[in-house]
Amino acid sequence: MAGKKKILIAEDERAIAEFVEALLSLNGYETAIAGNGREAVEKARSFFPDMVLMDIMMPKLSGLDATKILRDDPAFKNTVIMMLTSLTQMGDAEKAFEAGANDYLGKPFEAERLLQKVKKHLGE
Repeated sequence: MAGKKKILIAEDERAIAEFVEALLSLNGYETAIAGNGREAVEKARSFFPDMVLMDIMMPKLSGLDATKILRDDPAFKNTVIMMLTSLTQMGDAEKAFEAGANDYLGKPFEAERLLQKVKKHLGE
């Protein structure tokens, strides 16, 4: 049996990060949390997640910039990056995809919808 899939949660709102971490842990995923964009890049480089759930509006480095940095690194070319964001205006999703995101989910989101997307992207 393969090891647990690893998911990095890049989210500066602690309550949201902890909710997502609990949800994913209860469903068998190994998780790590990064509280800002710069930390997300650093943690990705040590944790090597299968997937990153990336907020867009974060301190130190935006989720868009963090996504671009990860996409420029060959080690993360196959890592799934899904934006989890309250930015849901026209054009926000476009910017996310241009930065290299694979998917986009607006906040607030339903736990079941998030799990469906995670499982789909991780081939489960």
